[in-house]
Amino acid sequence: MAPSTEQTVTSEPSKSKTKSKTKATPDNEAEAGRTSATGEVEFEEPEPDRAEVVRKIIRRNVYWALGLGAIPFPFVDAAGVAFAQIKMIRELSAAYGVEFSESRTKGLVTSLISSLGGMVLSYSFIASVVKVVPVVGYALSIFTMPVVSGALTMTMGNVFMMHFESGGTLLDFDPEKMREHFKAEFEKNKLIVEELRNEQAGDAAKA
Repeated sequence: MAPSTEQTVTSEPSKSKTKSKTKATPDNEAEAGRTSATGEVEFEEPEPDRAEVVRKIIRRNVYWALGLGAIPFPFVDAAGVAFAQIKMIRELSAAYGVEFSESRTKGLVTSLISSLGGMVLSYSFIASVVKVVPVVGYALSIFTMPVVSGALTMTMGNVFMMHFESGGTLLDFDPEKMREHFKAEFEKNKLIVEELRNEQAGDAAKA
């Protein structure tokens, strides 16, 4: 069952920013960062209250994607995950006071996902298609599609958060410049999302 719809976050952005330097790690899932020529990431950290709002937006929509990726109908899952990603970017835009455009966002999301190459796209496609095969197909896809969907959603959220935190908007977002960063973050976030899914399974078993 997909998670219930929650209200769009509309908190106003704060003007204050602090800067620090740190190495990128998988734990930086909800921090803004920019990679320098030396491999160091320069962060513009959100004001504490907004940082918490942003973290919750990203994590909530990752859980949406995990649930939607497990829908037992081919291609319905992919459509649901796309909806979750658009919804997340809408909420992030509201949190940063950035004007939202659904058509512009769809184009940016498509461009970023295409940067992962045919292997990842085919992986998601096959995971969705095998659901056509009763029982066995669904059992196979349940181990693949949710993690890919969740990792894509988390990476998408982190990239847009980074851009908005630096003062950017949807209009000046350049997916070409984000391609390498997006690919690297996706690989890290697959591990993070796998842990989140295992936590979900553990909680369900205890219930």
